[in-house]
Amino acid sequence: MNSLSRWWQGKGFGIQSKTDYEYLKDVLKETLPYYAYEEIRGESARLIYRICLHEQAKGRRVTLTGKFSNEEIAAANRAMTCAYQKLTHLHGQDTVIIGGIHSDCDEAEQLWQQALKAKAVTWDIRNLGVVRFLKGRYAEHYAI
Repeated sequence: MNSLSRWWQGKGFGIQSKTDYEYLKDVLKETLPYYAYEEIRGESARLIYRICLHEQAKGRRVTLTGKFSNEEIAAANRAMTCAYQKLTHLHGQDTVIIGGIHSDCDEAEQLWQQALKAKAVTWDIRNLGVVRFLKGRYAEHYAI
């Protein structure tokens, strides 16, 4: 996927689902500062923090797997709903954040390929992959 199409979907164009569009605007591309941003450094750490808070409000469990920095894991722990663990399969999860999907981490790449084949809504955000298993939804893939 080229950078022009990432930019296009990142602005919300081409997203037909109202819930996916709201998730993009309210969580993934949120521009307003959160109360804990002073202590959280890094764009991806703040993104993980927002995802964890959003999923917690919905009563969903978030699992981190793959390759993450210490700041990203600390941001997830700060939200107190995320757990970091190594996964070999994605079944039985609510939301999974996979780190290092486009790096040299074979485990993350395999999980990401598994997620793309699953009945889930997936978000490819540069080096992070967000996989949301939502009941009654068709598989959908977005690259932003």
